[in-house]
Amino acid sequence: MRRLALALAAALLLATGAAGWAWAVFGQRVAEAARPSAPIALTGRVVDKAGLLPDAAKAALTDRLAVLERTAGPQFVVVTVPTLGDRSIEDYARALGNGWGVGDRQRNDGVILLVAPAEHKVRIEVGKGLETTLSDTLCAEVIGEDILPRFRANALREGIEAGADRIIAILSAHPTLPKGAS
Repeated sequence: MRRLALALAAALLLATGAAGWAWAVFGQRVAEAARPSAPIALTGRVVDKAGLLPDAAKAALTDRLAVLERTAGPQFVVVTVPTLGDRSIEDYARALGNGWGVGDRQRNDGVILLVAPAEHKVRIEVGKGLETTLSDTLCAEVIGEDILPRFRANALREGIEAGADRIIAILSAHPTLPKGAS
């Protein structure tokens, strides 16, 4: 049922003029065993390999992501890549999350916002521990209402920031840290 809903939502989004931008949401439990290697190195809370964000925007977003992690618990990484190569966006995002170990292992509360401008794709990867907080439907709303309208206007930085800020607000309202741990 969930896959059918995702397929219908994706078809609706693409049919309503998404100008080639696609989305996907998928939670994957991080294996307790050795982590596979990620396609790129984790260099911080914002990994802008596509060069879409000016330094000031990266620094401000990094600060907001650090505050989220410190006060609410979830680890959220924003990633842009110039291309996905021969991988699907789903596989690429999953490889990043598993390779980097995003989120706390016990809480499985990692989130990745992945943007691949060459392929016109964006994805929100959500750890299983956050699937009720950041449901597929809510992630589709974030992408459809906050990110894609700005991407269509060629305002990629603004789309990334708007999507990240909405995710931060949602996660801040639903902390995963144990009481008194912040």
